[in-house]
Amino acid sequence: MNKYCRSVWGDPLLPNYKRCGFRDISYHGERCLDVVIPDSHLHGFEVWPMNGTKPDHVTPDGAGVPNTDFLLYVRVAQTEKCALHPSVIAYASYCQLDHSGRPIAGVIVFCPKHLREGAYQHQHIVQVCLHEILHALGFSSSLFEHWIDCSFSAHRCSSRSRVTNTDERGQLRIYTPNVMQRMGEHLGEGSVGAPLENQESQTSSHWEARIMQGSILTASLSPPHLTSLDPITLAAFQDMGWYKVNTSIQNHLVWGKGAGVNFGLPSTCQEKSSSFFCTDKGNIGCHHLHLDKGNCSTDAFLDGCHIYKPLSHGGECWLKQENYGSDEIYHPQSRCFFSNITKEMKHEKVKGRCYLHRCIAPNKFQIRVQGSDWTDCPGGRWIKVNDKSFIFL
Repeated sequence: MNKYCRSVWGDPLLPNYKRCGFRDISYHGERCLDVVIPDSHLHGFEVWPMNGTKPDHVTPDGAGVPNTDFLLYVRVAQTEKCALHPSVIAYASYCQLDHSGRPIAGVIVFCPKHLREGAYQHQHIVQVCLHEILHALGFSSSLFEHWIDCSFSAHRCSSRSRVTNTDERGQLRIYTPNVMQRMGEHLGEGSVGAPLENQESQTSSHWEARIMQGSILTASLSPPHLTSLDPITLAAFQDMGWYKVNTSIQNHLVWGKGAGVNFGLPSTCQEKSSSFFCTDKGNIGCHHLHLDKGNCSTDAFLDGCHIYKPLSHGGECWLKQENYGSDEIYHPQSRCFFSNITKEMKHEKVKGRCYLHRCIAPNKFQIRVQGSDWTDCPGGRWIKVNDKSFIFL
């Protein structure tokens, strides 16, 4: 029964059998996340008398939106969700599916306080918008069961038997062909399912943060310059069966690259030998992309694991700024290095610092400290610059 109809004629002997007989007076149009869908985008409806040959009420079909593959509605409003979760910038949902299960309409709701002067950050809003659009297009736990397999023919698709399953450690993963191939290539271990976030109350619509840091589809996003539209996310869209994916737009996912299937487990992330996780809580080090300094910390999605999260202020090595009284250089060609700048015979704790760098050959680069010339920088070894000794990692 359609939403507008309170009841239909149920007697098979009636001429208007199964037609709507009484309109629901509480019906005031179609909504999706409280966005009112224009009548011009909808099919019309009719209400019929018990025996008459003409309907009592006719709402004609809307004109629709021709030549449109997907329709996105955008709303800015201080909703209940915005009030209950002040850190939420936006949220999204699909609204309508076609005959194949593909979303053909969706909505994004923006919480207004993040769009006001003083709070608005353009690149961050663009990133959030992309994140939410990906949910509305199909990366949603409520749509996993609708994903289809069109690998044999674009015109003869079949339902996927199962998109998600739980591994031997209790981690829910997506097990579809392209996702498994890309995840295996990323970790360097054959064919592996991609993990979904385990800290959300229901089946998650996000990647697991411990294993997929930097992906556009983790629950907590990094700053835009540290976030990528990664190959594993695009592989999921290939496996939905509704889209052809332009893989030339993808960015490499560095986090966990080549680290093996045991990477990112709560039982292994505390190992001091990890080049991705940290154990020295509160220490200032380097974000794994080395564009920013980072603070060794955790959050609700990391299951007790600690990573170098980018500093909220002043840690962008690539952002040119004056730094008087320091050996550091902030510049577009600077990167973060674990270093202990010291005078001779004096030891200081290794921490993240910003220095100019340039690549001179594969896996070979030089660094430049304030007031020095370019110096070869073999990883993990002491170097000497002018009258000071350093260790760079």
